[in-house]
Amino acid sequence: MELFKVLIVDDQKLFAESLAGILAGLGAGHLGEVRIAGSGEEALQVLLRYRPDLVLLDIFMPGMGGLEALHRIRADYPAVKIIMLTTFGYDTYVKEAVVGGAQGYLLKDTTPQEVWTSIAAVMGGQTVLSPAVVESLSGKPRGSPGQKSLIPDWFPLLSEKEKKILLLISKGLSNEEIADKLNLGKNTIRNYVSALYEKIAVKDRFGAIRVAIEAQIHTLVME
Repeated sequence: MELFKVLIVDDQKLFAESLAGILAGLGAGHLGEVRIAGSGEEALQVLLRYRPDLVLLDIFMPGMGGLEALHRIRADYPAVKIIMLTTFGYDTYVKEAVVGGAQGYLLKDTTPQEVWTSIAAVMGGQTVLSPAVVESLSGKPRGSPGQKSLIPDWFPLLSEKEKKILLLISKGLSNEEIADKLNLGKNTIRNYVSALYEKIAVKDRFGAIRVAIEAQIHTLVME
């Protein structure tokens, strides 16, 4: 993993400074400079000068909140990875964040080691949700971190192409980006995605991302 930079956006200065110090220790050799911003507006100003590779973004802050900042950052800096790090795990917030382009959603009771592991996973191309968020969304316990997921019943029903598409969806790629990556037409990908939703029993992209993460799809599909 190459050296990368992180921006922590949180109005709780003590929390942000403590997290920055801890991450600097955990990420030694991989993590470059860590900057802090106290609001969405300040984050956008820092982004102009600092250009981080990943942003840890709170939801509720004075002025511009995290979800609005998410959309602004995603529009202006599409290559920047974003992980929401917040106290609130409500379905509507998680859905808006993931559909809006966040690669991760963690709760603040997540341990520093888990935050670092999630940062490394996102930098490696994965999408991550806090275990508590996954459990609340699915209604099923997620199991221990080291426990390998059982192969879902629907997995053998997917074609190799559908498996790859689901993996790319779980990484946050749009239909257009998937079409480019697989050298297929946009309408073809749209048809594949519709069939995929039916096979895995979800209604939308957010549902597909949740199911893929819950099943640890990245361990089941060879890229």
